[in-house]
Formats: sequence, structure tokens, C-alpha cells
Amino acid sequence: MLGTETLLAERRLYPRTQVRMPVQLTRLDPDGGDVVEQVEMVDISRGGLGALAGRWHYPGQRVMVRLPGAGMSVRNICGIIRRCHMADGMHQLGIEFERPMATLCADEPIIAVAA
Repeated sequence: MLGTETLLAERRLYPRTQVRMPVQLTRLDPDGGDVVEQVEMVDISRGGLGALAGRWHYPGQRVMVRLPGAGMSVRNICGIIRRCHMADGMHQLGIEFERPMATLCADEPIIAVAA
């Protein structure tokens, strides 16, 4: 029987890059207005990112993540909260991008690819 870590690794379409940096997360709420907060990104791939937050986020909630691009540019990437669980006093978020990113190279801008 396969362990949980093996099953999770097999579900991933894109390799992750470990990175720790603050990013802006906007919870897109059509009924109650958008809520903006800062979270700490802990990893990123073409398909999504992991982050630590100080509050609970509901799986299925649409969000927009403001990521740094080349130079002083920024990219707003839309995604969906896929998981949120408490660990070590923080809420660990799994965010799936609505569209995979074209590149993660630091020298190139981060661009969403049309589906």
C-alpha cells in the first residue's frame, strides 16, 4: 500500500519550488466585498502555491494572489483555495491557479497561459 506522501507526490502535475516571501492575497467575495491580507508563500509551482495565513480560508473560495514579476512588475494570478488546515499555529493553504503559469524563471515575467 502506498503512503500518503507518495499519493500526494503522484497527484502533483508540476514540481514545486520552495520559497518564503510575503505576498498579497485577495479573497474574491461577490457578496461581501473583497478582503485583502498578507500571507507567507512557502512554495510555488506552475499550477499553484502553498502559503501560511493567520486566518481560516474556505476550500472552494476564489482568490487573487499578487506575485512579483521581472523588475518592479507584479502579476495578479487567480486561483482557488483547495485546502486549509491548522498546523503549528498557522493556517496552511493550498491554492490552485485557475490557469497554469507559463514560467517561473526569475528573469522572465510570470504570465498565465490561456486554457
